[in-house]
Amino acid sequence: MTMCELVEQVVEQKGYTFVSHNRHDGSMQRIHEIDPDLILLDLHLPDGSGLHICKELKNNPKFADTPVIMLTTREFNIEKEIALNAGAEAFIHKPFTHKKLGDIIVSTLTAVIKINFWGVRGSAPCANRENMVYGGNTTCSQITIPGQDEYLILDCGSGIRNLGNQIITKDKKAKGHVFITHPHWDHIQGFPFFKPFYIPENEFVIHMPQQLGGDCKEVLSGQMTYTYFPVTPEMLMAHLSYVTQSYHLQEYKGYKIEFMLSNHPVATAIYKVHVGGKTIVFCPDNELVPAENGKRNSFYNHLLEFFDGADLLIHDGQYDRETYKKRKNWGHSAWEEAVDLARETNVKRLLLTHHDPDSSDSYLSSLDKKLDAHRSDFEELHFAKEGESIKLEIEE
Repeated sequence: MTMCELVEQVVEQKGYTFVSHNRHDGSMQRIHEIDPDLILLDLHLPDGSGLHICKELKNNPKFADTPVIMLTTREFNIEKEIALNAGAEAFIHKPFTHKKLGDIIVSTLTAVIKINFWGVRGSAPCANRENMVYGGNTTCSQITIPGQDEYLILDCGSGIRNLGNQIITKDKKAKGHVFITHPHWDHIQGFPFFKPFYIPENEFVIHMPQQLGGDCKEVLSGQMTYTYFPVTPEMLMAHLSYVTQSYHLQEYKGYKIEFMLSNHPVATAIYKVHVGGKTIVFCPDNELVPAENGKRNSFYNHLLEFFDGADLLIHDGQYDRETYKKRKNWGHSAWEEAVDLARETNVKRLLLTHHDPDSSDSYLSSLDKKLDAHRSDFEELHFAKEGESIKLEIEE
C-alpha cells in the first residue's frame, strides 16, 4: 500500500473527504481550487519537495492559517525541525499506525478558538534588528471563532495594518467588531492604515470606553483631523458604527464580552471575552502596584475577581521590578507582579505583552528564561511574540 492510499484510508475512516495530488507541479493551483481544511504533505514528492509547498502556503495570506501535516518515510531529525520551522503543525514519519495518524488528524481539525498576535509592542513601534524575534508592531490581537464569519479584533496598534492586508486578500467582503482598550497612540495608530475600512462593502463596529475627550467616534476622529493626518474620517468608505462600550456583559455573534477599567492614566478597558466555554482576558495596559507591608490596594481585589480562573490572560509586563521603581504611575506593570497575580487567580495560560521599545530580543529571551521558575504553575507561560497563535479547544 502506498502512503497516499494509507492516508486516504485513514482520512475516510474518520469521516472526512480525501482529495489527492501527488506532484509538486500544479499543487498550489489544486489547493486553490479545493480550499481544504487540512493539508497532508509528503516531504519528498516525485518532482520536488513538500517543504517548498509548505513555505509557499504559509507565506500566502489565504492559506497561512490552514493546518499542514508533513509525512515522510525517512527519519532525520533535521527534517522535522525544518518542517516545523516552516509552519507545519505536525511531522510524522513511518512507520506510523492508523490510530496515530487518525488521532493527529482529528486533533488538528478539532474546533478551536485561535488567538493571533499581530502586535505585542508597547508605547511605540520599533523596526530595529534587535526587535525582530518578538516583533516591533504595537498592540493588536485577533480572536477567531470556528463557524463565525465576523472578525473579532482587540486594539488598533500598528499591528492591525498586517491583519488588514491579510483580510483584503482573503475576503471580498469583511465584517466584524474592533474593541479598543483606550485611545493612547500605541493602541489606535494603526486605525487609519487598516485597509478594510476603505472598502465600501465592508462593515465594522468600533468599540471603546467613554473618554474625557468624548465618545468613541469623537476620539477616533480626532486623530484623523487634517492637522495630523491627510486622510479624514469621511474617506473611510466602509460602513462603520461607533459604540461607547458599556461595562455590562454584552452578547455578540458567538461570544460575550465585558470589561472593567484598568489602572492606567486614561479610561482603559480590561476586556473579558466569553467564548466556547472559555474566558480570555485582554489587559495590555495595567499598573499592578506592589504590595506594601504585605498589603495590596483595593483595586487588586477587583482584579482577583475579574481574572479568576481565566483560560488565557494577556497581561501587561512592560517592566521588571527594578525598572518599575523608576516608572511608577506610568500605567504599566512589572512582569513579576503579573505572574504573581495570575498564579493567585488560577489563570491557566499567561502571555506577557506590551514590551518596551527598548527591550531587545536578547533581553526578552533572558526574561523568558526566568519564567522557568514559574512555568509549573501554568499550562502555558511566556512573553508574547508577534505572529504567534494560541489555540483553546472549545468545550461542548
